[in-house]
Amino acid sequence: MSFNLYPLTFRADPVSSLVMSKRIAILTLSVGSGHVQAAKAIERALDDSADPIEVRTLDAIELARPWFLWLYVHSYWWMLRHTPRMWRRLFDRRQRKRHRATAPHWVFRRGCAEVLRQLKAFSPRLVIVTEIGAAEIAALGKREGWFNAPILAVHTDLETEPPWAQREIDVFCVASDQARAQLIEWGVSPNRILVSGIPIDPAFTLPFDRPELLRALGLDPQRPVVLVMGGGMGPVPLDEVVQSLEKCRLPLQVLAVAGRNHVMRARLEALRGKIALVVHPFGWSDNVPELMAAADLVITKPGGVTVSEALAAGLPMILTHPIPGPEEIHIHYLEHHGVAFRARTLEEIPQLVFRLLSNPKQLAEIGRRARDLARPDATHAIAHVGRAMLEKGTYIDLLAAPSPRSGESAYLM
Repeated sequence: MSFNLYPLTFRADPVSSLVMSKRIAILTLSVGSGHVQAAKAIERALDDSADPIEVRTLDAIELARPWFLWLYVHSYWWMLRHTPRMWRRLFDRRQRKRHRATAPHWVFRRGCAEVLRQLKAFSPRLVIVTEIGAAEIAALGKREGWFNAPILAVHTDLETEPPWAQREIDVFCVASDQARAQLIEWGVSPNRILVSGIPIDPAFTLPFDRPELLRALGLDPQRPVVLVMGGGMGPVPLDEVVQSLEKCRLPLQVLAVAGRNHVMRARLEALRGKIALVVHPFGWSDNVPELMAAADLVITKPGGVTVSEALAAGLPMILTHPIPGPEEIHIHYLEHHGVAFRARTLEEIPQLVFRLLSNPKQLAEIGRRARDLARPDATHAIAHVGRAMLEKGTYIDLLAAPSPRSGESAYLM
């Protein structure tokens, strides 16, 4: 992909710029595990640069005031678990009315004051954001003088939302042409948007030695392996999903990842020995690439990062309990390309698992299609853009390029 360089609205004093270290702040807000995983992947890609860069990742959840967590985060998850229809109405209204904020500015200004103070103290040359609330915090911080640096917004869903279109954001890395079209409709210059894909850890594309991996995980190579995930603190009742798999009538080994949901992990532990399945519960885990490589299929909530990881791993998906809005778009997209199946009820899950595992040829073909659909170079492309913004003090004129052929890199920078 060719690109030209144009001046940013950001201006740095040339003398002070020479003595400032190359600092990048990555700001996220861990309402789900995917935003954190995206931030970590970008941080690792930036650290791989031959030119040393100081990168600091800030999670607003860890720095925010307790009342902010209850007002902004816990209320969100409460709605998803108990009144998803209410969340759908709020989301649809925000899209239709093109609301440019997920919360009033004062909520971020007061609730995330420590985030703004740490950004000021770190004095970054570039701020990267991987979550919509984090984008609003960064835009507020730049607007009110907490830092003076360009902002790179990285999206983790196939579609986007109006609050992303903040005037203070300089460059957008989005996951799809649809997201690009939405931002343009909302007033963002097309020259500031790159369709990069969703950032994931490159480890998901590694060619693991599967027999050795199964032995390391204590799994029987003669029995099928099903990975069950729920997005960290998501609305998926993992214990009920695992119990439903008893109806599958297959000798399954289940890898169940509860993330930071300690209550759910305890429920999964309690299932061991009580159901006719081999259950391996996990909490927050950094070895998800290995778990995906060991599995024959995954049952998961269709978060953007998780499904991107599964595509890169060539792993067939059964998708359940989507968050109303973008995750339903993910399901439609993945079903259309023949790499995933939606389970609308718990009863459908064992039926789909049985059908897929009983047809190895279909399973292998789905895995091939998944790898063809994956964007494994997304993290590299985003890190490349970040380094260019850091070094040049410019934004990149991201010219449209034709879609790559199967097996060809999408990123020719």
